[in-house]
Amino acid sequence: MNTGLQSQTMVNDRFLILRQLGQGKLGRTYLAKDLNRFNESCVLQEFAPHVYDVLALRKTEELFQRKAQILYTLDHPQIPRFRELFSCQQGEKMNLFLVQDYVEGSTYRQQIQQRLKAGNLFTEIEVQQFLLGVLPVLHYLHEKGIIHRDITPNNIICRQTDNLPTLIDFGSVKQLSTIANTYFKNPELLTTKIVQVGQPGYAPQEQIEQGIVTANSDLYGLAATACSLLTGKDPLELQDRDNLGKNFFSDLPISSYLRQILGKMLDKNPGDRYSSAQEIIKLLNQSSPQPLTPPTLVVKSAIMPQTSPAKEIVSSRQKTEQTMTATNSKNSPITGCLGKLFLLLMLILGSGTMGWWAGKLWISQILNAQENNQSTPIFSEEFSTPKISDQELERKTEINTRRRQLGLDHSWFVGVVDELFWNKYPEQKDNILSNGKDDVTWRNRWDEIAIQVLDSLESLSSQSSQNIGSYTKNQQIRWKQQANGLYLSSRALYDLVDGRFFAVFPEQENEDFVDEPIGQIWKAMIFDTITSLQAGDNYERLGFELQQDGKIKRQETLKSGQGDAYVANLNANQRMEVKLKGDRNLLLSVYSPTGRNNILEDSGNHRWSGELIESGYYEFTVVSKSKKVVNYELNITVID
Repeated sequence: MNTGLQSQTMVNDRFLILRQLGQGKLGRTYLAKDLNRFNESCVLQEFAPHVYDVLALRKTEELFQRKAQILYTLDHPQIPRFRELFSCQQGEKMNLFLVQDYVEGSTYRQQIQQRLKAGNLFTEIEVQQFLLGVLPVLHYLHEKGIIHRDITPNNIICRQTDNLPTLIDFGSVKQLSTIANTYFKNPELLTTKIVQVGQPGYAPQEQIEQGIVTANSDLYGLAATACSLLTGKDPLELQDRDNLGKNFFSDLPISSYLRQILGKMLDKNPGDRYSSAQEIIKLLNQSSPQPLTPPTLVVKSAIMPQTSPAKEIVSSRQKTEQTMTATNSKNSPITGCLGKLFLLLMLILGSGTMGWWAGKLWISQILNAQENNQSTPIFSEEFSTPKISDQELERKTEINTRRRQLGLDHSWFVGVVDELFWNKYPEQKDNILSNGKDDVTWRNRWDEIAIQVLDSLESLSSQSSQNIGSYTKNQQIRWKQQANGLYLSSRALYDLVDGRFFAVFPEQENEDFVDEPIGQIWKAMIFDTITSLQAGDNYERLGFELQQDGKIKRQETLKSGQGDAYVANLNANQRMEVKLKGDRNLLLSVYSPTGRNNILEDSGNHRWSGELIESGYYEFTVVSKSKKVVNYELNITVID
């Protein structure tokens, strides 16, 4: 029989119960309205320790209070905010309630069940995105010395507003309830029994059997959850007794790089697992999943600016000889080859950018193969393809090879190089480059720009560069949402991206390039910047509430185009002073929470002081426009 709180029950004269969300061995969870916060939805987690001794109850509450104080300091957009802890008489028992923000969405357990009904599962790409969504949250917790202890599909919600994974139901709180239920009744057991928190299959062996937890205990649970997403099964259904990864991965249709990462996260020996979430984030961002079956190879045309067919004058005598050659081709292997080569040459001359130099190579190979059988030249000098130098041919071959290695679409690449070429040399916009000697200089300049583009793209991750040409506005909206999840506005995000982009393409500054072909490079840089911010590589949330003197100093090093972002939760009427020491080519921005009272924007002024007008998260970005590596020191002082 369900003896939980009924709908419309009032708890502590403040929380109106709407419905029960779940029930476990240690208590129940309810959706409620907080009448003191404009009827805002919240979650009440009820703990009912089975102890009745007054002293034991007091110790239980003290333990929960200490843990709640730690959880209350958590401030991450993918962790529901812990609001408060209170005790309340319910019938004859004194229960404890933990209040959290309500996250609307479905758990990943529910998502697995929905997909199984539809006959499909999570793909490898989706699982990789899931891992990259959860790992920064675990990194944040572990940096604070907090272990979740209970990472399972039931305890991660796919948030409805932005589809970001959100952690719920901390196992450390469950551990306290277990202590209260078990040991305050029998204090002598504290030295002989283990507090077990964690679900078998999702928690590593040392946690289940010995109660030992470290950061890699959470990483183990995350990898086990990823396996469930891929298979639709719980780990206990998949693993052998000793090692989840031992037999399971041999049949799992995933790439070798992801198999290796998950296998190490699930290693039986804790010392052989990854030591931190950030280590895995970097590995996932360095690689991209390989297709399970070899892709169909498509040979694309060579990279060249558009060319026009060479104008040739063919005499009537030559036409007659060509006709005769074609007619008598059956009687001579050489003349048969001539006919084919003549046809090929005509195709080459009319194809422009569609591979004339590739045709030249083919002709050369065929001629070399027939060299010993021919006594006269196949083509006269009057009827030869315009030649390019071996040096130019080698350069174009290298450009084409690099483009393919980066996985770039040929049409997009030629389009973006043409765009940059015409912007730099507008007098050439209406001209079509030929293969002749007159255009050698212009072809060389086109190639220089092509090499510049390739150089800029090689600094991108493989995952971002391979998607160039297909980025959409919807993805840009999602990136903004991900930045907002870090309390960063699109202004701050674009400060970092623009710094990197304009360092390579300075001529694009103040141009409307976002929807042009070159805008795809800018969007690829957004992709990488978001990944870097989420990993904490160039992002930090400053905690002034932890600084007694209200002062924070950060010293960092930036390469050309690089930038760092900081956020701080400040209040109106506080006085703030900002000082940036470093190269004069550093740009400093300080944005207000709403963006209506921004303090500095891409400013060379490195100092500001005054009273804050708004309350909320202020954003600070430091971006280098210097062409050399520079050091900086950022000092921020906040006075109440």
